[in-house]
Amino acid sequence: MIKGISENEQKIVRSILAKFSNNYDFYYYGSRVKGGFSKVSDLDILIKGENPFPTEDLEQIRTAFDESDLPYVANLTDFHNIETDFFNLIKNNLIPVF
Repeated sequence: MIKGISENEQKIVRSILAKFSNNYDFYYYGSRVKGGFSKVSDLDILIKGENPFPTEDLEQIRTAFDESDLPYVANLTDFHNIETDFFNLIKNNLIPVF
């Protein structure tokens, strides 16, 4: 169980990301995982794969999240576009989406 994400919300997230889960791994991180979140805190998701996540797919996922019933914004971060120091800060708190 994740502190800041209900089971129903996880089902929504998984249904949106399932199409891309063969080539990429998705991880929750941030305040909804660690605690200290509020009802308006965003949901942080790291995308990790051998290659950068395609921009057109990222836009498709963002649109799906915007049109979903999630009560907060999903923040998507591609592993290939983050600073090493930032990854080192979050790597111990990553929780797989699937």
